[in-house]
Amino acid sequence: MRFAWQLFFRLVLSGLLVAGSGGIAGPINWGKTELINNVPLFLDGGEDARGIRPGKFGSQYGRLTRLTEDSWLCVYTIYDNYGYPNGDAHGLFRKGTALQVARSRDHGHSWRPIATLRDNNRDLDNGELLTLPNGSLRLAYRSVRWQQSYRLCVSGSEDGGVTWQPLSQPEANEGAPGSLGHPDKGVYEPGFCRLADGTLALFYANEKHVTETPAYSQIIAERLSHDNGLTWGPEIWVAWDTNAPSERPGMPVATRLADGRFMAVFEVVGKNEAKVFCKISPDGQTWAPGLGLVVPAQIGGPYVVALTNHWLAVTSNSGNVSLSEDYGATWRTNDPPVWGQGQVGHYWWLSIYQTGPEEIAVIGSCPRLIGGTDIRIRFGTLPGLLPPSP
Repeated sequence: MRFAWQLFFRLVLSGLLVAGSGGIAGPINWGKTELINNVPLFLDGGEDARGIRPGKFGSQYGRLTRLTEDSWLCVYTIYDNYGYPNGDAHGLFRKGTALQVARSRDHGHSWRPIATLRDNNRDLDNGELLTLPNGSLRLAYRSVRWQQSYRLCVSGSEDGGVTWQPLSQPEANEGAPGSLGHPDKGVYEPGFCRLADGTLALFYANEKHVTETPAYSQIIAERLSHDNGLTWGPEIWVAWDTNAPSERPGMPVATRLADGRFMAVFEVVGKNEAKVFCKISPDGQTWAPGLGLVVPAQIGGPYVVALTNHWLAVTSNSGNVSLSEDYGATWRTNDPPVWGQGQVGHYWWLSIYQTGPEEIAVIGSCPRLIGGTDIRIRFGTLPGLLPPSP
């Protein structure tokens, strides 16, 4: 996601913007949209470490977890300060992007912030939530000082997301200022998945192998925890292209299929121009080399959910939703898109969930006329879905 705007313009030039889904009408019918978060504009102190103006940033990258039938949490990234390169000049103590957690008690129709997580002088982003069977919460995210320090972190909450305690760092790369850039050597975009035996899997994008031979610009990696995120095992390779190590698989999300197997979806930036791929593992921890199969009509930043009718639903920066009834062998594109007539680069970092019987919800970073994005949720109906598991 750190190359989002560059990717958008590259896609425009290559003619890959999707003007419309072109699919068979339905079967998801989109309904009401609700606002989750909107950070007001403020006068910032200049560009941050990524060349972004914090004052227009707003909020982005929303992810959900369910607490009870009607109660949900959403985590998203906010900017409410000048950024860590500019904060000292303005006397700010807390500097950099932060993660905010909001709660809904009415099935996602209204939201109230309940917690904000900061790491002074660092950028936090890529939040991912998980509710454990005992009701405890886990939050994975990345904490960065660009070209110097990259960390994947896991925090836990025992009070419904009001307070959070650091638990572990599954992966990190540390160096002197500027030493981990050109090419970058970071770790990003963590995503949780529970395996069949309850093992907690963390999928993420990893640039650390760019200094090896062959030099993989980025791969999808995975680590396993048998104690709900306190400790983590060795790195497992999930997606990499032995024939094109310069390709960049990223933004991974995994889910368990109805037949017991596991699917990971991810973008591949480079010659594949951020197309979305899907790949299947028999157990969620054993992965063959390669990138798998393309998911049509999806570009950049994908998200996948397994539905109670055994279908799969995938969305991405395209604004489309693709559905598969055969575990990813074939896909059809829902018509119409969620937002924006399927225009890449207008709606970012979508995530998709089954929120009830015959109900789908998509979270998006949606454009504002004043600049930046806010976080919105849109509900849709999909006939034939059973109630989701607790």
